[in-house]
Amino acid sequence: MSKTQSFVLLAIIGLTATCPDSVQATESEQPRSLDEIARELSNPVTGLRAIFNDFEYRTYQGDLPDAGDQANLIYQLKPSIPIRLRNGKNLLLRATIPLYLDQPLWEIPFGHPLWEIDISHEDWRIRQDPEIVAGTGAFDNGHDHLGDISLDFAYGGVSDNGFISMYGIATVLPTNQDLTAGKDHWSLGPEVAFGKQADWGVIGAWATHLTRLTGEKSVDTNETTVKIFFAYGLGNGWQVVSNPKITYDWEAVKGDKLLLPVGGGIAKTTRIGQAPLRFSLEAQYFVVSPDRFGTEWLITLNVTPVLSGWLMR
Repeated sequence: MSKTQSFVLLAIIGLTATCPDSVQATESEQPRSLDEIARELSNPVTGLRAIFNDFEYRTYQGDLPDAGDQANLIYQLKPSIPIRLRNGKNLLLRATIPLYLDQPLWEIPFGHPLWEIDISHEDWRIRQDPEIVAGTGAFDNGHDHLGDISLDFAYGGVSDNGFISMYGIATVLPTNQDLTAGKDHWSLGPEVAFGKQADWGVIGAWATHLTRLTGEKSVDTNETTVKIFFAYGLGNGWQVVSNPKITYDWEAVKGDKLLLPVGGGIAKTTRIGQAPLRFSLEAQYFVVSPDRFGTEWLITLNVTPVLSGWLMR
């Protein structure tokens, strides 16, 4: 990891831990219940300051040789820094810092007409390159590395009737340490979320569209994602949850544009001492995935400690 990347990572974590609350609790306020905290953590405009930790295990499928034998593990650190305003809304500063513990890459052998120096084809590049077909190469495992860091800055909150709204800007930084597989460009775009929060839980959708700002056009980003968020409370901090992320790659070839998962899982919020801690486990099956190579199953274990924030009524 470079000095710049290390500084960005440490700065995000430091801000998460030290950013002061804008609204202080009074002596008359009472701690929120586990069910209330669980509901807040399922809401993308939560006022809780937390560090979301996702451990993702992916299996793959596709028409390319040995596509069904590929799998990898990704750890994603997701600090969330809300700043509560006097109008009850939040300014939201968030990051996603991915660490690939391994990664399947399509390697074209030296001497092949499609071979390019220092180019490996990960799933997004395969989607966009129609020349990657059987007979042009073979799969190999990439080394562990830091991926592209995502940041988003948003404004949102929950109205008195439970309506959830959020508006913001998302960006992806070219921090990928695997120089043969990274996009090596900045991307930027709008994000918006709408939903409903009630006593039983939350439901809604969070949409983002990213386009390339810098870099060679031969490697492009023009991608829309819609993250569904759903949580149904069962009591005592238990929830049934579902958080599929639908992706549409406008630059991909026909048959490789859409990734559509369905599934869900279970979550439990508890306390370690006075500090809330949430665990969740979800399984998503991709009913639509790129024809040549794409995710088939996604298993996600999430561990989220709550650092501070709006923990009082």
